Amino acid sequence: MMKISEVRKIALSLPKTEEVQHWGKPSFRINNKIFTVIQDDMKTVTVKTTKEEREIYTRMDPSTYTIPEAFSNLNYMNINLETANEDEVKELIRIAWKNVAPKNLSKTYFAR
Repeated sequence: MMKISEVRKIALSLPKTEEVQHWGKPSFRINNKIFTVIQDDMKTVTVKTTKEEREIYTRMDPSTYTIPEAFSNLNYMNINLETANEDEVKELIRIAWKNVAPKNLSKTYFAR
C-alpha cells in the first residue's frame, strides 16, 4: 500500500507545486488549480483526470477507482491506496499535474 507520505513526496516533486489546505484536507496545486487531494481517511486520494481516463479506470477496477459523489460532474477520480498499484498511482498523480499545468511547463517536464 502506498503511504500518504509517498503521495505528498511525488506531488511536491512536480514543478511549481504547492500544498494548500482545501476544506481541511491537504491539496496539491499548480497556479491554484487542484490536481490531487488527500482525503480524511488517509487511504484515498482524489486526482484530476479526463472524462475518458476516469471511465476507463473506474470500469477496469471499480473497487480501486471511483467517482467522488461531490465531483461527479467534474473530472476527478478517487484512488483507494490500499488496493491500487503504486506505479499506477505515481503515474496518475503526474498525469493529474499535467492536466492542470501550463502547457509549456508540462511539455518541458515530460520531455525529460
